[in-house]
Amino acid sequence: MSQGRSLSCQNPETSALKVIVFERTQPKTGDIEIAVEAASVNPIDVQRATGYGRKLLSLLGAGTFPMTLGNDFSGVITAVGSEVTGFSVGDRVFGAKKPSRFGTHASHVHVKATPELVALVPSGHELTSVAALPYSFTTMWLAVRDAGLNKHNASGKKVLVHGAAGGLGSLALQMLSDWGADITAIAFPKDHQACLDLGATSAIGLSSTPFGALAGAFDATLNFATWGHDQQLLGCLTSNALGHATTVHPMLRTFDESGLIGGAAKTFLGKRNSRRALPPGVNRYSWTIFQPKADALAELVRLLEQGRAKLDIGLEVPLADGAEAYAQVKDGHPGRDNIAPQK
Repeated sequence: MSQGRSLSCQNPETSALKVIVFERTQPKTGDIEIAVEAASVNPIDVQRATGYGRKLLSLLGAGTFPMTLGNDFSGVITAVGSEVTGFSVGDRVFGAKKPSRFGTHASHVHVKATPELVALVPSGHELTSVAALPYSFTTMWLAVRDAGLNKHNASGKKVLVHGAAGGLGSLALQMLSDWGADITAIAFPKDHQACLDLGATSAIGLSSTPFGALAGAFDATLNFATWGHDQQLLGCLTSNALGHATTVHPMLRTFDESGLIGGAAKTFLGKRNSRRALPPGVNRYSWTIFQPKADALAELVRLLEQGRAKLDIGLEVPLADGAEAYAQVKDGHPGRDNIAPQK
């Protein structure tokens, strides 16, 4: 086969990015090869480029430099390994890979043809627009599940979403409103109307409404904003509420600072202390981390078909200019930034 290109992070001390050439190979049994049309740059990519998470991710073979980052992808299948069913050369697909040293900021990637990793792109959707969704949506879906919510029990539940205007938060508003939840969004005042447009019942800002005014009012709380507010969010749960989940927690940093044994001990103690702050009758408390889930990807496809899942795309650059996309994410520019390897 011909050559491919990837954006390789060479050194965590400098976060240097370099385009390298690799030899493409025939997919293994059960794998497909995808010509990547677009791959998003998420905040975790920018953090991992500095070495963040190496101690824990090394257990997954994802902590050694140089590495190609990126989880999300969208593109067209160019080759199919033996024993693959349900996918063919030429299919338009999208999904998210597990963390590894061989991520999706590349012209071609190999992915297991399984429903937790890859799905057909619904008709009417551009590859560029869906590329930024699978990683963020799956992480959000996992947090919602960890807090005890699902599409069978969410109708009428009072849910507090902190960080509602961010990527995960805005996806949560779209999904939970589709499920019938009564959502209060916490966001900056300038983002309140956008939150309401995405499905929130009401929107508040921390500057005007302290957490104390929300005490004991919610069936579930979700923290997509900042770890410093996590304990305060627990006080917003009513007795016998479903639970709380946060995607902004210190797990990876704790392992980096304390090693595998010390990190495991501190993580256990940190979660235990937080669980002690839960109201009576509340048992669910989770530090959510990304892992591919077939049910999450299937729900994303369903919502896309209904026009109920979107993230704004801020910047799209070719592989050679990938450092620009990383810089945009690091600086907190609005919108999801994509790398377009085929450009």
